[in-house]
Amino acid sequence: MRGSRPISRVQVKAVLKATDSIREKALLTLGFATGYRISELLSLTVADICTNGTIHSHVTVRANRTKTKQGRTVLLNSDAKKALETLVAWLKAKGLDDTAPLFVSRKHTNGFAAISRQQAHKLLKDLFAIIGEFGNVSTHTMRKTFAKAIYDATGGKIELVQIALGHKSITSTVSYLSFNTASIDNAITAMDF
Repeated sequence: MRGSRPISRVQVKAVLKATDSIREKALLTLGFATGYRISELLSLTVADICTNGTIHSHVTVRANRTKTKQGRTVLLNSDAKKALETLVAWLKAKGLDDTAPLFVSRKHTNGFAAISRQQAHKLLKDLFAIIGEFGNVSTHTMRKTFAKAIYDATGGKIELVQIALGHKSITSTVSYLSFNTASIDNAITAMDF
């Protein structure tokens, strides 16, 4: 989403602490840890992330569920696995099976519908507000936070960020990192004539 910005690691931890909801914690954790778009996250079912109660090492969003129509598989870190284990146990306790949406709507606890993108947007905006983050934060903040984390962890290798995000064009990736102007500002400040 144009204008969305990433948040810091401290802010990620704060927003995770801002909710006691198992579903919300899992949505946030998976979003920050995989960089999937909100529509991709909401397309996941229990079967997409676990088999016989065991969380997969990777999560795959099939091509027909992505914006680019190219599937993407992402490794799950330990935080994502823990959040998903808790979520799956909660869903199973509610009697939902492997065909249930991973992020089932409270209105449809019989497993028929995932929360909507609009519900997810409102939920995240409300959580960001609790930690004092307003303005350019949205569901896409999770994806941009992931992009920044990959960029920082790889020493600024934009090609690796492009692969991690599943972008077809590096131009898209560059626009994701447009918030990262500190290096430019430092170079300008250091100029003496």
